[in-house]
Amino acid sequence: MPVRAEISEGLVPVRIYTGDVEPAARQQLVNISKLSIVHHHVAAMPDVHLGIGATVGSVIPTKGAIIPAAVGVDIGCFTGNTRVPLLDGTEATLTELAERGGEHWVFVIGKDHRITGAAATARLTRRAATLMSVELDNGERISCTPDHRFMLRDGSWREAQHLSKGVSLMPLYRRINVEGYTEVVQPKTRGYQRFHWALARSGVLGPIPAFPGQKTIIHHKDFNEANNHPENLQFMGDRDHSTYHRSLVERNTHWQSATFKQQRKAAIARKAKTPEGREYFARRGTANITRYMRENREAFLKAVAGNGKRGREGLIAYNKSREARERTKEMVRRLLQVERQCPDCGAKFLGHLRVNAHKRHAHGYNHKVRRLEWPNRREDVYCLTVPGYENFALSAGVFVHNCGMIATRLSLTANDVDERSLRRVFDQISRDVPVGFNQHSERDTRAHAAKPFQRELRRILEKHPAIEKRVGKNSDWTRQMGTLGGGNHFIEVCLDEAERMWVMLHSGSRGIGNAIGTYFIELARRDAERDQLQLPDRDLAYFSEGAQHFDDYVEAVGWAQDYARANRAEMLELVLAALARHLPPFEVTAEAVNCHHNYVAREVHYGERVWVTRKGAIRAGEGELGIIPGSMGARSYIVRGRGAAESFHSCAHGAGRRMSRNEAKRKFSTRDLEAQTAGVICRKDKGVIDEIPAAYKSIDEVMANQSDLVEVLHTLKQIVCVKG
Repeated sequence: MPVRAEISEGLVPVRIYTGDVEPAARQQLVNISKLSIVHHHVAAMPDVHLGIGATVGSVIPTKGAIIPAAVGVDIGCFTGNTRVPLLDGTEATLTELAERGGEHWVFVIGKDHRITGAAATARLTRRAATLMSVELDNGERISCTPDHRFMLRDGSWREAQHLSKGVSLMPLYRRINVEGYTEVVQPKTRGYQRFHWALARSGVLGPIPAFPGQKTIIHHKDFNEANNHPENLQFMGDRDHSTYHRSLVERNTHWQSATFKQQRKAAIARKAKTPEGREYFARRGTANITRYMRENREAFLKAVAGNGKRGREGLIAYNKSREARERTKEMVRRLLQVERQCPDCGAKFLGHLRVNAHKRHAHGYNHKVRRLEWPNRREDVYCLTVPGYENFALSAGVFVHNCGMIATRLSLTANDVDERSLRRVFDQISRDVPVGFNQHSERDTRAHAAKPFQRELRRILEKHPAIEKRVGKNSDWTRQMGTLGGGNHFIEVCLDEAERMWVMLHSGSRGIGNAIGTYFIELARRDAERDQLQLPDRDLAYFSEGAQHFDDYVEAVGWAQDYARANRAEMLELVLAALARHLPPFEVTAEAVNCHHNYVAREVHYGERVWVTRKGAIRAGEGELGIIPGSMGARSYIVRGRGAAESFHSCAHGAGRRMSRNEAKRKFSTRDLEAQTAGVICRKDKGVIDEIPAAYKSIDEVMANQSDLVEVLHTLKQIVCVKG
């Protein structure tokens, strides 16, 4: 349905996609439209209702400024020609992967910061998306949406638009060694590891078997050592492996030919001249000598008798010679005193040791951002979904985040569950995921997920120590990682129209995110008073680009957004583990959709590059997937955006409240709650009466009012709902 109403009482019009707008929310929309920073018009989604400062369900484009009271999170993507390295030794563009369909094995990095592989699916995520360019110091250029996140060298995440020159990104370094095997540099050890063993050690190939009396090796079935697709790899004993190769008559005939022997000798000679080859033959020779020493001890001792005496005399004589002293001085001078230049960046250092240390630190284990550009162009963009890892590597040699997984479909159906098993699931989730003001115990803290956020938060708090004072004494952001919170946050198990099971969740950045938000909202108010800005509502105070606190705010809110994403990822892991304890074995399918709302992003609309704040709204660009949850006990929807220009490529994020929480508590009883949530396993006590379905607008009416904005793909019905 098109725009239902338009208000023209401010500097720009307000275009509304519903006829049901409460007076207080209408006044808020008018107030927003009176701000000089607003671009073109304000859009109000069908779920619009009263909010703090900015109306929930509003989309606000601003030029050169951000309103802190209306900001949260989003995802991003890459142009179709972005190349991705595959485990089979080939590369493909995102467009090619999307057209092929199915699963593709890619390089990923685990929570332990070890590189391994995982199955991914590719899809078109947005049409005509605004782009930016990230150029790396290795000469690679990456075109992506400004909101796509890159992994930094310390394991934390940062959106492309918030990167800066010199920032170090998590690298993927690959090479083919002299034997033809793919090797990767593991970030933790900074040493090369054969990638087929990296897969094995991470459990991708299953348990590593032992072969009595033999060394376990990994056989490449197609004899292509660079093809590390899991289906091409097989554990074998080393002697069985040699026997197998000798049994292949067609290959064995070739191995015995004069041509092969000549080629083999030439290959060994070439290998021996390389640093890797010298190291290999030295290691092999040492092993042969030590084995001979053990097995033929008497013969060996007889052969080397007197060697030490003869050698000692020669070494003493040489060390006393003038030639030896001059050579030692020259070695020291070369290592420490001769000026050397880095071939990568031109920096100059005294001696090989210093330049080598510089190369290892600055170039060997990092890819730094060299330049950021904002070309004036739009393009369809794609991304990968990687269940269980949420990241993948680009051929450019860096790791990036995949699209969000807030709603994900499982391989289970309604036939696989009953009320008893679902009640066990509800109880298990309630035990494993703290809700409301609760947090994990010290024992259960998700420390591995919190650690990457510590350094940047410390830097933020050093500049703004008052943030920490806003966090409750008993509130610990590290222990809140992987917790739900309260209000309208939820964890749900649903069934779609085909009786297939989905998991959906919604949460935010918890207490620390609230502290950051309220602190900067207050700071914006004080700045507005200092600058004597005339605002229709003090909550609409904003930071202008270039102002004193703008960059600090962008950094802090970016941290909170990344923390919120990590929090949801940890919760999803806990929820899937809870399901696995009480339901039949299942797989997480590739059908995964993000459900982010309340965020700001740089986009181009009506010919201008602006900050778009979606407060209680989600992106609905052409072809983009999203979810629109209904109230507890009602339906939810998986949708595909239509890219409507008037809504700034946006749609509603849910049903929207019809009445306040206090009014709902006064009006309804636990008996009403039980009746309206019949068939859903959930809390039915007075503590969640404010979330009763009747307190929300009709989700069916909301969907009817935005038929021009989205297309419905799946209709979901809750069967389990956990709330704070």
